[in-house]
Amino acid sequence: MIVALAGHVDHGKTSIVRALTGVDTDRLAEEKRRGLTIDLGFAYADIDGKRVGFVDVPGHHRFVHNMVAGIASRQYALLVVAADDGVMPQSREHLQILNLLGLGKGVVALNKVDRVPSERLAAVSRDVRALTRGSFLDGADVVPLSCESGAGIEQLSRHLGQAANALDGMGAEAAGRGFRLAIDRAFTVRGSGVVATGTVLDGAVAVGDQLALASTGASARVRGLRVQNADAASAGPGDRAAVNLAGVDLADVRRGDWLLDGALRFPATEFAMRLAVVDDFPRPAKHNAPLHIYHGASHSQGRLLLLDSAPLPAGGLATVDVACAQPLHVKIGDRVILRDHDLQRTVGGGQVVDLEPPARRRSQRRLARLAAMRPEAPQESLLALCAQQPIEAAAFGAHWNLPLARVQQLGSEIGAAALNGHLLHPQLVEAVRDRLLSALDAHHKREPHSAGLAIEDIGGMDATAKRLVLGTMTASGETRFANGRYALASHRVELPPAVTRLFAAVEASLDSLQPPSLGDIAKRLRRPFAAFEREMRALPAFGLAVRVSDNRYYLPARLTALADIAARLDAEGPFTVRQFRDASGVGRNVVIEVLEYFDAQGYTRREGDLRRVVGQAPSD
Repeated sequence: MIVALAGHVDHGKTSIVRALTGVDTDRLAEEKRRGLTIDLGFAYADIDGKRVGFVDVPGHHRFVHNMVAGIASRQYALLVVAADDGVMPQSREHLQILNLLGLGKGVVALNKVDRVPSERLAAVSRDVRALTRGSFLDGADVVPLSCESGAGIEQLSRHLGQAANALDGMGAEAAGRGFRLAIDRAFTVRGSGVVATGTVLDGAVAVGDQLALASTGASARVRGLRVQNADAASAGPGDRAAVNLAGVDLADVRRGDWLLDGALRFPATEFAMRLAVVDDFPRPAKHNAPLHIYHGASHSQGRLLLLDSAPLPAGGLATVDVACAQPLHVKIGDRVILRDHDLQRTVGGGQVVDLEPPARRRSQRRLARLAAMRPEAPQESLLALCAQQPIEAAAFGAHWNLPLARVQQLGSEIGAAALNGHLLHPQLVEAVRDRLLSALDAHHKREPHSAGLAIEDIGGMDATAKRLVLGTMTASGETRFANGRYALASHRVELPPAVTRLFAAVEASLDSLQPPSLGDIAKRLRRPFAAFEREMRALPAFGLAVRVSDNRYYLPARLTALADIAARLDAEGPFTVRQFRDASGVGRNVVIEVLEYFDAQGYTRREGDLRRVVGQAPSD
């Protein structure tokens, strides 16, 4: 168990940690000189058979950013209030931050009780109860103590030991996610190399695993681990871990970065969150207000972007967008703290609910997506989202910090259709299929001479859903695709009489591995070239011929024969224009036209004077 301390400056947080562990967490020379905590401090003790870690945080309002860096939602809170001072500004702000970061359990230490009479102690106790009312510490134990006399220290230690035993098994859901550690310190150890320390938010890591730095994507191997200041083979959610890294330099690792599964890395410069404004914020939170954004040990400046035009009052709750000046590595469900840039006070905080960059921030489609998000329930969210539009499985995993295999499992459990890396609700697939069938059928009846519709001409539905469902319909034989157009498989093109006559006139000329040029055919038919050239463009639309260059058409079967020749040559290795000419018996100029057409279709690729077959042959 990790215990996060909180409270006003000089209320005795560091002294309590020293009394419980024997460790002075003020390690910096400036902290010693000034007598106050500036940065995070860490200490560990074995209490009631459990290893308990303590994160000592600064109490001064100027160092709230360091305080936030030490807190994680699975920690146990220890709020410290001095009996002589009573409840002070940072007592209130620290409790607000603990609430906003999602801590669920804790205890209050009423320190310095030896300095006040019983009447004062009773009054401060009432103030503490009033302070915690409505928070996660409402009804929590309040332990009176004195670090100088030692009174109450044993009682507090006993309480923490019982809490540590009661917390066994926490984080089972988080263990199924990708590994993430928020780096709050980095240093080198002689003989070992770079060490990064921090709190494990999600997932598990073991010695030998490969991780990545979120800021750069640089890969690092785990050479060794210490958990709660003891050697370990693995670390899991909630642990304080020190990770010995191979493959990176100390200059590459800094506070605010993350160690994570490289496949799930997703730097975000904008995200949506459910923002709860603290109830004592002195003014409404306005659109475009400048912010300091805190996430784990990370920080960025940014702007508050409201989805409603009305400012958000103190105590208000709303879904908002946050734009960041520097990328943050947030995931859906993470807790974020927002502080006002000018007032240097906490505005509020809450959970991240979406990382999808909005095309239109306040559109009905966007608002419906945000309403479907349940940060605590990824499967429920996936079910709602894939009923609205196709969900890319890899992107969903990166946003929720879920390995791809887990996303696929969630999709399978809800019966989602898996199409080309996307998940779609079966009802969405069926609805899109019905609309596609209706659109194609109406087009065929309206224009029986048409070979079909281009995908962009079939409107009224999500573009990705349309593409994916058409792909499955074509693969199953329900529709066919040729020359850039989709048609029902049952559709038979009624050729316009003019096209029938034209094809009858030119079919014999085109039925060759080396058909004549359009100019030669026009001369033979005694037709004006400009008019003839325009008429010939109708043949590809009906699948009767293929235009391989401005001046040459092929029958599809003859072009397929040339593609087969290219494939036979490629089986022996890369081939030249000359080799293709000799194998096909076609003149060099025509060979170049054909090969350049194959290149453009992605069937072949030119590499200097050579070509390789790299794709599917053009269909006839």
